[in-house]
Amino acid sequence: MTTVRGKTVVFCALLLSLLSFPRLRAAVVDVWAVGDGEKVFRYDADHPSKKVNGIWDGSQISLRGLYNEVLAFQVIVVADSEGAAAVEITVDAPRHKESGRAVGGSTPGVYGPGGTIEVYSQHYIQVTTPTPPSWIYGSAAAAPARMTGWIPDALIPADAKPGTGGFPVDIPPTLASVSRRWNKIESTARAALVNQGFWVDLHLPRDRSFPPGVYTGAVQVWEAGRLVKSIPCRVELLPAYLPDENHSTVWMFTEDAEEYFPGLTSSQVEKMIKFESHRHRIDAVGGFPAHRSPFDQKMLEAYKPYLDGAAFTPGNGYRGPGEGVGERLFPIGMYSAITNTAFADKELAWRESDRWVEWFEKNAPGVTYFWYVIDEPGEVQFPWIRERAEWIHSNSGPGGRLPVFTTRAWVGELAEAIDIWCGSHNVDIGKAAELARQGKKHWFYNGGRPNWGSTVLDMEAVDLRMIGWAKFIYGLDTWFYWHGTQWRHNFQFIKSRTHQRVFSYPVTFASDGDDLCNGEGVIFYPGHMPFYPEEDRGLDRLLPSIRLKNIRRGQQDYEIMRLAAARAGRDKVVEIARQAVPAAFSDVDRKGATPWSQRGDDYDRARNELLDLLK
Repeated sequence: MTTVRGKTVVFCALLLSLLSFPRLRAAVVDVWAVGDGEKVFRYDADHPSKKVNGIWDGSQISLRGLYNEVLAFQVIVVADSEGAAAVEITVDAPRHKESGRAVGGSTPGVYGPGGTIEVYSQHYIQVTTPTPPSWIYGSAAAAPARMTGWIPDALIPADAKPGTGGFPVDIPPTLASVSRRWNKIESTARAALVNQGFWVDLHLPRDRSFPPGVYTGAVQVWEAGRLVKSIPCRVELLPAYLPDENHSTVWMFTEDAEEYFPGLTSSQVEKMIKFESHRHRIDAVGGFPAHRSPFDQKMLEAYKPYLDGAAFTPGNGYRGPGEGVGERLFPIGMYSAITNTAFADKELAWRESDRWVEWFEKNAPGVTYFWYVIDEPGEVQFPWIRERAEWIHSNSGPGGRLPVFTTRAWVGELAEAIDIWCGSHNVDIGKAAELARQGKKHWFYNGGRPNWGSTVLDMEAVDLRMIGWAKFIYGLDTWFYWHGTQWRHNFQFIKSRTHQRVFSYPVTFASDGDDLCNGEGVIFYPGHMPFYPEEDRGLDRLLPSIRLKNIRRGQQDYEIMRLAAARAGRDKVVEIARQAVPAAFSDVDRKGATPWSQRGDDYDRARNELLDLLK
């Protein structure tokens, strides 16, 4: 037996010892709340937001928001070193005193005119080796203060299988406590405290008949069926309405989800991905057959409801933010899937581009569509790109209007070839503005600390919130993230296409056989895990993450800024937003420290100033 396996056996034996020795004093000892812009690690007993923060004064949760907005907060239940058994929370829907109407409705999780309340437990995964700088961020100077420990990310619905995060939840004892029991040592000294986070999404009403004003409710914390604490919750519903439309785009690629849901058809899995992404103001596009096939009118007609919004309606089973609103973009030949077939020569390229442009101009004129000619090209590929782009641009028919896209920041050698650029790590803001004047676009993709937030697990929660703020401040309207359901190891390298233990092993992207990125590509988690039954949550749905929720928060903040700019002017809004994000993109030294705030409270303070402009 190797040393590593020996350690594993001892650790498992220590955990099994819990069945043999009674808990000495297992109990919940504290409860506090914090907004959606923080990650509270499992063993973080001294989090800076614990006593007071933007939504918590030590005794009450206070929230503010607009019609059709989703407010989120966390309830942190603290147990002593022995942990606690059968812990859960419930939420009394906040009620308006005069009208008696309740925000969130009477049935949690069911969307009605008054919104809904969704409650999750937070799942923790241990990170022992931080994601190294390399291409995730510019240098060690840009890293957050802390990157290792038991980090929360996956959010498990209350109705998940018992023992996998479904309610009630057992809070584990500390390892030191387990060790004491193993050695039959009874000590009254507290070795450590243990956190268990719960996440609450409060969807505010879409129905304007609900009066604006103050709604009051409560959050209850229960341990083994006993009420431990009831926390008052105050919600101020402001008179403005957050639009269903997104005026900036988060484009996220997804694929390979079908085999995780063997009880569902491919179309059911597609619908599940589309709906859950849409509710979080994300366009999940690129991984479906319509994006990776040559022009096929029948296939496009079947896809059309996602473009015109007909798919996202109550009649089709969709409720919530974004009802009736279609997707904003459509990649043709995602990741150059049809470049060497449908666009293999000039004659084919003319015929193929004509078909795509004619269909989109007739059926989805408001959608940004483009040919994904190649992914992350190097200089050796520049002549090849120029040749193929010339095939499109020389077309005197409708196909000549097909934009050519690639994932690379602007470079002069391709200035005439590329219509839509998408750079990683950095974006030249001056060049992006110049391209906009030419009728072209410059987007950005993946994580880019310190220039914008990183996407990996061992980053701050606001890394993905600040992207919405940076987009508004600098006028860039689209962020592309390469994967949201990367539940297999990336196919390029030594781990091949093996299924990952995304709930227990943090590394999800490997380079040349070396473990590299923690959590990269995993924004959603699978509700089913047929390959590792012990990790199966028993749910035919996608599970969200704290990173996903912060993407949504940034998208909603963008819309709030846009509404506030209509009232007070763009300059005023940018001035407020720069309190949290003073610089981003090319205004930041790639090798320097991260200049934008890494604390959720700073964004919430600025957001409150923006909300004051809408009262």
